[in-house]
Amino acid sequence: MICKNCGYDFEGDFCSNCGQSADTKRIDYGYLTSEVSKGIFQVNRGFLYTLKELVIRPGHSIRKFIEGKRKPHYKPLPFLLVTSTIYILWSYLTGTNTVVSDIISGMTGRMTQSEIKENMQRIHWVTKNQTYILLLLLPFFSLASYWAFLKAKYNYFEHLILSFYITGQQMLIYSILASIFFRGYFTQVIPVMLVMVYGVWAYNQFFNKRRFSANLLSILLMHIYMLFLVMTIISIATIIYSALS
Repeated sequence: MICKNCGYDFEGDFCSNCGQSADTKRIDYGYLTSEVSKGIFQVNRGFLYTLKELVIRPGHSIRKFIEGKRKPHYKPLPFLLVTSTIYILWSYLTGTNTVVSDIISGMTGRMTQSEIKENMQRIHWVTKNQTYILLLLLPFFSLASYWAFLKAKYNYFEHLILSFYITGQQMLIYSILASIFFRGYFTQVIPVMLVMVYGVWAYNQFFNKRRFSANLLSILLMHIYMLFLVMTIISIATIIYSALS
């Protein structure tokens, strides 16, 4: 048997060269549920390696993980949970805004005082639960990614892995950049723009067998799908909220 991680020819349940399990299956729902319980507390095992890979070659690194080279990597869902925790703690300790806080500030800046007062309870709820909202939106973002890159033949759960790694790294990048560019409105836009550029770069690298123009079009389509999904969720939530209030 050839090891998917290091390419070594071996026999048995584990590779005698790198230690990766011989039972390295394609990523699906069962993989996600089993790996989160195994890897969530192993921060020292592959975490720094994964951070480095996601800085210098994010798309290639994630693709290799999905294809079976998983031994050196920190698991995707635990990675997202750890990075989102760092993201919120860093924001709290340094007093810098999060992405959601900046978006809300931009929206309220265009509202009248009466509109702000009318929506204050909802604004407060979104601000308080922003991390949970971001995490809950990831399955929908992954669905949009799956639809947009349908011809790439990756399944939904593999797109979910892609979203976990990219979003987790984007949170760390934003935390660092927001601490530097925090003075004025225009400088606050810089971290958001750089995080978006990172996302485009990572996706283009992941789907490297296609032309950049084709990838860019699919990324745009992905965000249109995501906007449609979010608007649908908001509409349903508004109807339910109005019915209960």
